[in-house]
Amino acid sequence: MPTRAQLAKMLITESDLPAGSLVSHQDISPRGKVTADDPACQPLVDSMLFTSASAGPPAAAVNQLVTATGAGAGAAGVRTALVAYRDRGAVLAMDGLQTAVQACAAGFTATLNGARTRFTVAPDNQAGGGQQATGVVLTDTMDGSPESNDVWLVRSENVVAYFVAVGLPGSSVPRAAMTAVAVPQVRKLS
Repeated sequence: MPTRAQLAKMLITESDLPAGSLVSHQDISPRGKVTADDPACQPLVDSMLFTSASAGPPAAAVNQLVTATGAGAGAAGVRTALVAYRDRGAVLAMDGLQTAVQACAAGFTATLNGARTRFTVAPDNQAGGGQQATGVVLTDTMDGSPESNDVWLVRSENVVAYFVAVGLPGSSVPRAAMTAVAVPQVRKLS
């Protein structure tokens, strides 16, 4: 199982990305707490926070922000994390998200740092690679206009790569940005 230092070496760098892309190595671990009203939907909000209650605590984790160019309408930021799990944790993280996408297809309500918002749920079949991959678009209207969060999880052995891109309010997430970041990152994990 990789250590944190080994995971850090597996993160993509600017040389792995289209020209002009930027990588920020600052810690972008999400702050605060998000709780779904329905426990069956908790894996959906967990995935935006690079965590998985069904997988248990990670053995090691690293993250970074990648701003990918050539992503349609300019550059787009993709929060990326590599998380190593013990035993079958990586498989449980993937299975937990796939189950929640089906169980919560009608949407769900969650509380984000004290504010309640409704999420719609739509599978994202663009996610691929690794030994197992799944994706979901979670759209909320907390600030009055729809904001989409595209979330991809890709598993390679006992490591899950998390990719989270947020669209501008009222617009969809640029999928080309997700692909530009996810493809070289998954390749580097293999």
